Amino acid sequence: ERRYQETMSWLSYLFPRTVARFSSRFNKDIRINEEKGKLKLLVNGSRQSGAYIEMLWLEAFAALRLPETAVNILVLGVAGGTVIRLLRIRYPQAKITGVDIDQTMIDIGKKYFGLDKIGNLSFVCQDAEKFISIKRKFDFIVVDLFIGTHVPELVRKESFLKNLKASMTNNGAVVMNYLREFEYGKKSESLRKTLTKLFARVQEKDMYGNRFFLTSMVK
Repeated sequence: ERRYQETMSWLSYLFPRTVARFSSRFNKDIRINEEKGKLKLLVNGSRQSGAYIEMLWLEAFAALRLPETAVNILVLGVAGGTVIRLLRIRYPQAKITGVDIDQTMIDIGKKYFGLDKIGNLSFVCQDAEKFISIKRKFDFIVVDLFIGTHVPELVRKESFLKNLKASMTNNGAVVMNYLREFEYGKKSESLRKTLTKLFARVQEKDMYGNRFFLTSMVK
């Protein structure tokens, strides 16, 4: 299916509109909205791409000590591909692998958000836990796993975190996007404690309702 190429309507500055709507086994309500001349992805009412999400990631990247170079990058959770585009700018030569359990989300990223135009980028439709258990080696891993407004419990599992650690190169790093409001206050603190136990260095950056962690074996 060809990538979405419709010219953005100036009316979207006044009247946001839904361009397309989908439902999948994993995500019941997927909408692509046009607002202020740009497309935004919402899943079960939660923003998954757009200016706000880009701002969060840019602030997180600025605050955390990311790897200076990266040859192989893994992104767990594709959505609209906001973080993938930012990574491509930061690491122009890196090979990026995007993993998502939902083929519908991968297809949306390609058709509506231009992910099919990004070079040296490949996709795998697979459960993140299964993919990471194979322990391929990556210089930089981004964990951005959400089901609408919720973070899967998988992200806090010690076995999953150990597999992330085993999948890092010696100088590699993992960045995790988590939440910190409501029930995620205690859950994010539990996650921080487990990360501190497993990794030599743990940084964090709190922004609005999100809590970003960077972990590495290099202090």
